[in-house]
Amino acid sequence: MVQENPLFRAYPKLSSIPWISVLNPPTPVHKMEELTRILDIGEIWVKRDDLTHETYGGNKLRKYEFVFADILKKNKKRILTQGSIGTNHGLATTIHAKRFGLKTHLFLLEQEPSPNVLENLLCHHHFGAKLSLLKNNFHRKLAVKVNLFFDRKAYSVVIGASSPLGTLGFVNAAFELKEQIDKKLMPEPDKIFITVGSLATCAGLVLGLELAQLKSQVIGIGVTDPSWSSKEATLDLATKALEIMRSKDLSIPDVSKKLSKRLIVDHAYFGGLYGKSTEEALEAIELAKEDGLKLEYVYTGKTLSGLIDYSRKSKISKNEVVLYWNTKSSADLSYYTKKTNYQDLPIKFHKFFEKVK
Repeated sequence: MVQENPLFRAYPKLSSIPWISVLNPPTPVHKMEELTRILDIGEIWVKRDDLTHETYGGNKLRKYEFVFADILKKNKKRILTQGSIGTNHGLATTIHAKRFGLKTHLFLLEQEPSPNVLENLLCHHHFGAKLSLLKNNFHRKLAVKVNLFFDRKAYSVVIGASSPLGTLGFVNAAFELKEQIDKKLMPEPDKIFITVGSLATCAGLVLGLELAQLKSQVIGIGVTDPSWSSKEATLDLATKALEIMRSKDLSIPDVSKKLSKRLIVDHAYFGGLYGKSTEEALEAIELAKEDGLKLEYVYTGKTLSGLIDYSRKSKISKNEVVLYWNTKSSADLSYYTKKTNYQDLPIKFHKFFEKVK
């Protein structure tokens, strides 16, 4: 449905790229009145990608609009993807793939069993994912390759759906934001704070902002190991997404050399270990509640803590407009977890629930 896709409206020739509607666009923007008052800076706004879908939202759905379309075009039936036991990507994949008649097999590694992690793990099972627990990343990758070899109807989706194709989802998001600015739903932001995890969200946004000719600088807050989520890797993914676009429409300018100056990737708020909480993230979570936001400490809390710290260190001027991009679903999953007994999961996963008893 081309008319619902801002990127295709901007570049109609791109409509030859397979795309399906997965989310409910556009996601709202609104001013964070309380945080603006507390930090005493110009204006802080939020882009509510926690509301991309009522069952389970978040940023991943934007990537699925291109990735799922490719899966269906190739007549595949099963998705193989990876993560840790509490993977948000794995849960979003399982829930939304089911809407299109696709099954999901999750290849998982251990992580600290926080309440949110256990909630997601129960929901993986509730929504029908096949679960495999692997010892390490080598075994996980090998298991995916073996399953892919023997199952000709399987399709491997990279972690976070952060392929060049998935990256187009956030190029589209940048054009969605431009339309909201053009409609005067919010002022054009000087800075945008967004999470950098598996890269495609930040990469697509940086590329999209450049093509949409918005002035915003992107501050990517790294929440995974710096060797994984570097600025260089982010820009490389953005360039590969641009190559896909220009293969369909050569009128799209080659802006790859301009992207670096628009992007900062900052790992100062990572906390040294994926999934580890920080005092700053916990403070940010509490402050966000004043504006009606439900954050968590793995991704969104750390990203907002970066914005708060930049403000306190005067890295944001008093008259600047700042946009915080909320990427984690805020849907209440308790209905599903109450209906699911952990003992119904494969036995290898029971230890995570028994560990916290």
